[in-house]
Amino acid sequence: MFISCYHPFAGGKNARLNNFAVKLVADLFSLVLLFLLSGCTTMSVAPLKTGDADSYTQHEQKNGLVIGIRPMTDKREIKDMFKNNLLDNGLLPILVVAENQSASASFVIAKEKVFVLNEDTGTTSRSQTTEVASGDAGTAIGLTGAVLDLANPVLAAPMIIAGAKMASNATVIQYNLADKEFYSRTLGPGEKAQGFVYFQFPKDSPPSGNYHIVAQVKDPSTGGTTTFDFPVNLTLPK
Repeated sequence: MFISCYHPFAGGKNARLNNFAVKLVADLFSLVLLFLLSGCTTMSVAPLKTGDADSYTQHEQKNGLVIGIRPMTDKREIKDMFKNNLLDNGLLPILVVAENQSASASFVIAKEKVFVLNEDTGTTSRSQTTEVASGDAGTAIGLTGAVLDLANPVLAAPMIIAGAKMASNATVIQYNLADKEFYSRTLGPGEKAQGFVYFQFPKDSPPSGNYHIVAQVKDPSTGGTTTFDFPVNLTLPK
């Protein structure tokens, strides 16, 4: 013999669960829709385009190798190039373009052999890109974390999307810096290399005065080193 038992609250509980499930599906659909509609707004990275090395005002030719440099000091130009005002982050981007016009010689240009020399103090600074976009990423993490306190997924959705977009933009900025950085390489006859070195300085104390942008290039066949020295007067906006 079977005894049937009825719990007086069972029907109400099942109804509540069903209503919650329906509401959850609707909220998630709204969240996905908002995400898809906002996905096209993430910033993109444009490829670096440069002129010939000898087209820059500051350039030198030695032993068939031509190197041209250009410090980028205009905030609007920097923002257009890197999607971030690097000067506010304590970084000065310096474009370096090298062309091997020799018919037979090769040259090794090592990233660590391209540096900025302070004429007054004699100190040197090598390329730095660490944590440039960390501020945007940190804000994004805080924003997305804040939605945990919101009970309604639809109300939380805009904050989730905003946080995700900021984190995505921060990643793009960091990738953009790395993509446009000058890297070590060997230049054979007719080859060209270009990229930026990033001069780091204290955010509250922009450089002002006489500096030298120096590139030490090695000839692998002889082991000899040729030094390219570009004097520059840096006066950055505060």
